[in-house]
Amino acid sequence: MGHTCKKCGDQKLIVRSANVFRHGVEALSPLVKVEVDYVCPGCGQKTGEEHVITDNKAYRIGMAERGATPTSEVKHHHATLTQTLSNHRRSTFVQFPAVFRVGENVLFPTFEGNVQDGTAIDQYGDPDLMLEFSEQYFKLFRSIMPVGRLPSSLVELMPALHLLVVAAELGLKAYLIRNDETDFGHSLQQVYDNLDRSHRNEIELRFAKSVLNTNLATLGLEPPSIKKILRIYDNTYGGESKVYMDTRYYAEPTTTFKRSSNLHGASLVKSHNPYPIFLQEIVSILIDTYRFFSGHERLGRLGGDVSHGTREPGNDNHGDWGLVPSSLGLVVLSVPQPAGVSAEGDKLKAFRKLLSGNPPAFRTDWMYGGNTLLFYGDCEKDYIDGHSMLNGVGCRVWRHNRLGMHARDLNLLANVLESGTKLGCLSDVHLAGNDKP
Repeated sequence: MGHTCKKCGDQKLIVRSANVFRHGVEALSPLVKVEVDYVCPGCGQKTGEEHVITDNKAYRIGMAERGATPTSEVKHHHATLTQTLSNHRRSTFVQFPAVFRVGENVLFPTFEGNVQDGTAIDQYGDPDLMLEFSEQYFKLFRSIMPVGRLPSSLVELMPALHLLVVAAELGLKAYLIRNDETDFGHSLQQVYDNLDRSHRNEIELRFAKSVLNTNLATLGLEPPSIKKILRIYDNTYGGESKVYMDTRYYAEPTTTFKRSSNLHGASLVKSHNPYPIFLQEIVSILIDTYRFFSGHERLGRLGGDVSHGTREPGNDNHGDWGLVPSSLGLVVLSVPQPAGVSAEGDKLKAFRKLLSGNPPAFRTDWMYGGNTLLFYGDCEKDYIDGHSMLNGVGCRVWRHNRLGMHARDLNLLANVLESGTKLGCLSDVHLAGNDKP
C-alpha cells in the first residue's frame, strides 16, 4: 500500500504497532509474517497490512533451546499466511490455530491447519484443474521412479507406480469432464474407451510416432495398442485386483480377497506387478493432446485471437480469457440480468422477442455475473463496440474489444464453430452504437 489515508487522500499514515512472527511449523519456518497497524493522524482512520517474507537464516524454534522465560505471557493466535506466486492464478492461504509467548512471537500450532486457494468446483467440475493434478502426479512419478538402475525392491517401485496410474486416470477423466460426461470408474481402459473418437485418434497417432513404437515398426513388428497396455493395469491376479489397489494394499492379508475367489486366504507370490515402460509415454501424450484440443487452441487454429489474462477490465466482463470476436467473424451481445430477466426469474418480453427473431449460434450465462452472452455471425457488418439498445433491450456489443470468457465456454464455442453450424446474423435489429441503455 502507499501508506496514505484513503479517507483523507494524501495524508501520510503513521505506524501504531508492528509485530513479526516466525512459525513453529518446520515446513513454514523460513516464512516470516510482518503485521503492521497504521493510523491517520488527521482523521484517526485505522488500517493494517500483512507481509510474508522469506528468511532462510538458521534459527531454533524449540522452547527449551531458546531459554524462554516461564513467566512470559502466552497468547492464542489464529495464524494466517498468504502468498501469491507470479506463475499461479490465485493466492494460497494456510491457516492454523497457534499460541505464542510474548516477546518471542514464534507461533506454535495447537491443531491441524487448513489450506485453500479459492478454487470452487460446481456442477460442471473443472477439467483443466483435473489435468493440473494429473501433471503434478506425473511430475512426482518422474522424480521418484528409479532411473539408471533397478528398483531396490517393490517398496521402492510401488509408490512411483501408484503416482503414474493416478496421473493416467486423472488425465483421462479430464477429457470426459470437459465434455460434460461423469459416468466413469477407476478402469483405465473403460475410461479411455469413453473418450471422443477424434481424441483417441490423435492420442493413438502420437503414440504410434513415439520412439518406443517407431523402433518396433523399424523391426517390422506391430507396436502394442494403448488399450492393451491400459488393460494390464485393470486386471491383476485373475481379475481379483487392479494396480490401483495393489500399489496401496499390497501387504494386506489375502483374506481381503472375495471368499468366492481362489485367492482368498491363499499364500500368493504377487508376480504380476507391471513395470511401467509404455504407460509413462501414454500419460505424457494424454497431457499434451488434452491441451491440443482445448478451446483456446482450437479457436486459435480457426484464426481466433484469444489469450489468457487479456480481457477488457470492468465489472461487467468476466473470465480468465480474452477473445476478440471479430477475429472469428463474430459479434457478441452481452445482456445484463435486469434487461433480460424479471425479478421472478422469467425472461422479459423484449428479451424473448430478441431471441426469437435472432436465435444465437451459441449462448451462455454461466458465471458471467448475471449477464447472458449471445453469439452471432457478423455478416461483414462493422458493429460498434459499446453499450446499445437493440429493440428495447439494453446490452453491450462486443466485436473488436476483448470479451472475457471462461475456458469451458471457449471449448463449447469451438465445438459450435467446428461443427459447421451456420451462424445467424442480427436481422431487423436497430443498432444505435454507443447509445447508453
